[in-house]
Amino acid sequence: MESENLALFVSQVVCVGDHAATVDCAYQVAWSINPHMRVGSVDVHRAQRQHERFTASLRRLGAEVTELPFVHGAFDSVFAKDNALLVTQQGRRRALLARPRCGERASEQAPRAHALERAGFDVSIAHGEPIEGGDIVMLPNGGGALLGYGFRSSRGAAAGLASFLGADVLPLKLRDPALYHLDTALFALNDGTLLVCPEAFTNEGLRALEAHPAVRDIAYVPREEALRFGVNLVQIGATLLVGGPAPTVAYAARARGLRLEITPLDEFQLAGGSAACLVSHVHALDAATTAAAA
Repeated sequence: MESENLALFVSQVVCVGDHAATVDCAYQVAWSINPHMRVGSVDVHRAQRQHERFTASLRRLGAEVTELPFVHGAFDSVFAKDNALLVTQQGRRRALLARPRCGERASEQAPRAHALERAGFDVSIAHGEPIEGGDIVMLPNGGGALLGYGFRSSRGAAAGLASFLGADVLPLKLRDPALYHLDTALFALNDGTLLVCPEAFTNEGLRALEAHPAVRDIAYVPREEALRFGVNLVQIGATLLVGGPAPTVAYAARARGLRLEITPLDEFQLAGGSAACLVSHVHALDAATTAAAA
């Protein structure tokens, strides 16, 4: 098991600095680049309170949380997972900076790279094909990674991701525009169980998941629950944090000795993201390699 990924990064929700406050200084829905977004729909003060409670829950459960600055005018920068894949390997912190497909998100990347460098990461830039952190799901026990493609990331990005990780990457075609990132449709529990919304994938992709050597079991989650971000989770030890009710996921969690804890994140769901999107894990590749060899 990957040492429970207790080192996490989150983004602040508003600018913190000495410049005069403007409308560009806080999270909002200012454009529409996925089917969930409705321009002007966010109550930023409520969003701040939700984010504070969410971050407090992460820390209470044992995570070491580091805050990254909000990127002025880049409102989706609150979704810290999308910017980069973070790993540790042989005592070295490494980051693969994403290559967003949508121009609205491109302005996040340079400030994020600088912040990650200040946090001690060696930053590599994904070149060529678009790839976004929301499309990457790491598998436990040295099982490599899954890459969703079709709406944001490209299938061709799998090779660069595999090279960065030194591990196999399984590309999975996404076919539901409302489940536009892989982490809206699939979650990998630490024990190797996948929570999967089958409607998000092709039959070929589902068969590939069922046959994957790192997958212990699959629990299927209805599309309606996935659309409410029920599989967009964070796992810390025996607790799954979710941004709203998820009865099928709660049942699957109990069956595996886990508990589901709800921390409301509906203000962020208005922009198409929830718990998993708000957190960037630092994946311990050395621990994964050791577990795979055991």
